[in-house]
Amino acid sequence: MLRWYVITPLILLILVVYMIIQAAVYKTRYYSLDYGAGVRLLHLTDIHINLLLISSARLRKTIKKSNPDYILISGDLIETPKNLEKFIKWFKGLDTKVPVFLVYGNHEHKCFRRNPSFKDEFDKTMKELNIQLLINKQVSLNAEKDASSGNAKKVALLGIDDIKAGKPADNDIFAGLRDKYDIIIAISHNPDVSLYIPENSVDLLVTGHFHGGQIWMPFKLEYLLLRKDKLSRMGHIKGFVTIRGNLMYISRGLGTVLFPLRFFSVPEVTVFDI
Repeated sequence: MLRWYVITPLILLILVVYMIIQAAVYKTRYYSLDYGAGVRLLHLTDIHINLLLISSARLRKTIKKSNPDYILISGDLIETPKNLEKFIKWFKGLDTKVPVFLVYGNHEHKCFRRNPSFKDEFDKTMKELNIQLLINKQVSLNAEKDASSGNAKKVALLGIDDIKAGKPADNDIFAGLRDKYDIIIAISHNPDVSLYIPENSVDLLVTGHFHGGQIWMPFKLEYLLLRKDKLSRMGHIKGFVTIRGNLMYISRGLGTVLFPLRFFSVPEVTVFDI
């Protein structure tokens, strides 16, 4: 009969293998918001390239299959400057054919603070990769796919810097957007930004940061003990939630921090039809 000192290590080994497998797979989630713009957005976040177990070859197939018009990345690509080369290789492997927009996450800001000169190198690299930094500014998306049928709608994409680690724009950035655009999409890293932007100011805000609870703990203890973010303490950790009249999606993200492990929190790629 197996004794506890044999069974316990065996159970722990099985658990660790399971958590590694969870970190290495991902789910693609599709959502149709029926805004009538005829635009498809693919959202990635929390890549954390240093511990990422998801290859660019697999993700490239997902991108090709979903055929997005734009790719949005809401931060946390790297931990240190030495991670940049690994990210470059991984991103090139995606072979993206569409415009890509990026906002910083708290890990980028932490890296910049520790290595002030690295920010210019990071920004330059993003430009070379044809990734457009969208930090506290907005661009117009080409929403004229249905122009022939008279359904063309103007879509604004607004990038907001991380609410805690960065320097988010003053809310004046929203002034007049509703008069100029039919649909307003915003991208930021930390979901807490939803508590500060104007009420009813966006049609969709896409964020990440929480990893959906990377290592699940009962009673949401991982958020009560390990995080100080307001939204997570309110119980909003993943999926759709409406805050102050603004619809927000909190992605579970792709990567991991501290350890390449996930428990009851499968990584995700999110596709929105708007």
